[in-house]
Amino acid sequence: MKLAVFRNNLKLGTLDIQASESFFGFAYDNDYLSTPEAYPLSLSLPLTNIRYTSNQAQPYFEGLLPEGEARDAISRRLGISRTSSTKLLHALGRDCAGDISIIDEDENQSPDTLIANNKNHTYDLLENGLTAIAQSPRIEIPRLQENTRLSLAGGQEKIALYHKNGSAIEEDWYIPTHGAPSTHIIKPGLLEAHYPFITLNEFLCLRAASACNIHTVNVDIRYPGTPVLIIQRYDRKISSQDVNGFNVITRAHQEDLCQANGIISDLKYEHDGGPGYKQIRDMLARYARKPFEDIEMLVKWGLFNYMIGNCDAHAKNLSLLHNSDGTVSIAPVYDLISTSVYDGIFGSKLSRGMGMRIGQHENIDKINEADIRIFADNVRVRLSQVKLIGSEIISSIPSAFDAAVYEADKNGFSNADEMACRIIKECENRAKIILSA
Repeated sequence: MKLAVFRNNLKLGTLDIQASESFFGFAYDNDYLSTPEAYPLSLSLPLTNIRYTSNQAQPYFEGLLPEGEARDAISRRLGISRTSSTKLLHALGRDCAGDISIIDEDENQSPDTLIANNKNHTYDLLENGLTAIAQSPRIEIPRLQENTRLSLAGGQEKIALYHKNGSAIEEDWYIPTHGAPSTHIIKPGLLEAHYPFITLNEFLCLRAASACNIHTVNVDIRYPGTPVLIIQRYDRKISSQDVNGFNVITRAHQEDLCQANGIISDLKYEHDGGPGYKQIRDMLARYARKPFEDIEMLVKWGLFNYMIGNCDAHAKNLSLLHNSDGTVSIAPVYDLISTSVYDGIFGSKLSRGMGMRIGQHENIDKINEADIRIFADNVRVRLSQVKLIGSEIISSIPSAFDAAVYEADKNGFSNADEMACRIIKECENRAKIILSA
């Protein structure tokens, strides 16, 4: 099997499998290498005319695929073994995160070229908007995914849709077809039975983080009885150009920190070999367009996760946007949840072990002042500056969650204040540890 990798309408290279390999190797196309706009797919795959082996290519390309229960579900739906990453990539690769499309090598044109030439109808109206997804997500998401065949990394089932620019959030939703780009990711509350109000939890944490001056994705929430999170894609840009009544969407290239470090998704947690704060900081110092700003954002992200008790924060929850000059920038933050509120009394119990260590400790309850000092050393930021960043977050958290609660309450989520209080209570002792470090 050979697959072609396109960036918009430009062929980057080819995926193929050689005799001793279980996954694709990858080679950049010579014509692409000779173009002035050539820049690498991944920091782990620098531009070269030498073919990358399957071991070298797998972390980036398999990192495009769903994980965990989401991978199990889509594998069953497609009749493909969950262990067959090559077949899944072939089936799902037409619309990936970032700006690439993966198609059969014998196809003559990329999805974006076909769209530009108006050879395919690209969007079908979603008749009942998001209502049906909210009411029957386990039925509607599989039905929609049969047509879209897109690849979204992560462990929770979700769907990507197109929303007409300027329309009310409940109206004018469309299903992308033939690899057409989407504008939003829709995450229904499939885990609510085990983890009460987890969709609301994520909404509140993302909105509060934004109010704490952390650059986050734009997020909304609807349907209180069967909650749905509506996330605007940061790797899609809406242009003013109009084709057949739809704004043209351009794709922006991105990758997560596991892909950038050449680490497969199964090893995303630091205790399994995934990147920690020091490794990410060093990468930003080397490749970021504005390293000081991005390292400061890394510090904010780490301290906020610690404050709210997000023990599931790992390197696939932080991504890089690639710039055309070969530099990178930290992408807007996503997947912020207070996992520590789920203690076995309130909902099922989640691990207290953090996906990325702060200092010497992994268990969030064991982190102390010395660990905060080690954290400052790892990110190479003065302790006084780390404490200043922490104090600004600490002072902002009450009003930040108040504002988030107000927005949720406007949309009918009357239990938002209760959830916010649970999260803020998680912050109290941790604030003291940061400030006394």
